[in-house]
Amino acid sequence: MLKLLRRLFGDRHADDATSIKGYPDFRYNYRLGIVNGVFFNTGMSFFNRTTIIPLFMASLGAPSILIAFLSLAETLGWHLPQFFASRLIVHKSLKMPLYRNAALLRVTGMALAVAAAWSIPRMGEGWGITLFTLGFGMFSLASGFGGIVFMEILAKTVPAVKRGSYFGWRAILSGVVGLFLGVGVINPIFAGIAYPHNYAVSFAIGLLMIAIRFYLFLQQSEPVQTDLPPKRSFAEQLELARDILRNDKRFRRLVIFRSLMMLWFSSLPFYMLFAKERLDATNDEVGLFISWEFAGMIVANIVWGFLSNRIGNRVLLITVCTLAALVSLGTMLFDAAALPTWIFGMVFFLSAAVDSGSGTGGINYALEIVPEAERPTYIGLMHSLLAGALILAAITGSLRDVIGYVGLFGVTAVVAIIALIIAIRMPEPRRGT
Repeated sequence: MLKLLRRLFGDRHADDATSIKGYPDFRYNYRLGIVNGVFFNTGMSFFNRTTIIPLFMASLGAPSILIAFLSLAETLGWHLPQFFASRLIVHKSLKMPLYRNAALLRVTGMALAVAAAWSIPRMGEGWGITLFTLGFGMFSLASGFGGIVFMEILAKTVPAVKRGSYFGWRAILSGVVGLFLGVGVINPIFAGIAYPHNYAVSFAIGLLMIAIRFYLFLQQSEPVQTDLPPKRSFAEQLELARDILRNDKRFRRLVIFRSLMMLWFSSLPFYMLFAKERLDATNDEVGLFISWEFAGMIVANIVWGFLSNRIGNRVLLITVCTLAALVSLGTMLFDAAALPTWIFGMVFFLSAAVDSGSGTGGINYALEIVPEAERPTYIGLMHSLLAGALILAAITGSLRDVIGYVGLFGVTAVVAIIALIIAIRMPEPRRGT
């Protein structure tokens, strides 16, 4: 199986002098990056945004808009500060110190989230909502400052034709671990430990895994960068951002495409609630649905890694949009009882495929079209703009209370189809067309 994956990803050429020229510590950084990614994805499965967080907040009586916001918070926080953070590092030859500071804040935030679950019996549900929102919000917001550094380290240490397999291996190995976690760890935690300590245990394990991840990432060998732009004022940074959006058509189209996909994600936290309310899914099935998600991540990333490495990220993004539309339309069929409920796990399977594929393809496509010297500015600008789409996605998710599940899934189906049209019109950077 490993030989087959290496063949698909092209990793049998991992030491080829042409493909890794200019990346002297490629093998070390590539492997360490995969391992720390597995720890991070494993840790975040204990804070699963489509199952565990929505169920935890719903159990506390949180409103739908807060459930939608917290389910998107980590993604929102990863995106929002990046343009502001890019100004802090674009002129620096080494970016890792900013990551170290962000990691300390993220661990502190996760610790507050653990404390929130433990304190509910003594302090009450309102306190639990407040403390968890504060802690997870801190973790999420600090993610943006670490995220811009992560993107730079990736671009400086892994060549374009290896980034698909880089993300693919991270996702596949995380998926293998996740399949075990869903049935062997997470399900027993929620079935065998009384509420709310079942959530506290889940969050504590997640915190440990994520802390290990931060330590490992800090061991990356970052190349010293030269020919950098001078330090800019914030006003100069804003002026540059305006010029980029006005003059770079490829970049502008990518931002619009990714914004639409962010809107599609507004339905993700409601799949589990839909299953419980409309399909009478039991609490024991939570772990199984998480396993379906990780299975989707494994299978899809075999395809995503191949497409990104061997063919191009444009084709990957077109495929992702097609699957996104099918997921939204298919969920509407479940509501109409047109599909048997026993295959509802495929919704989690395919949504995980869309989630990972959108990230892999969108990030890798961006890294191929932006200039190296201004890479933090371009990437930070794109991600901060996407934060606006995420806020709109949270508002869209809250419409579930008004338009119902069918209305919400219908909106996301239309969004996916529009994104597909844009993806088809995007050029392939490697061919220049």
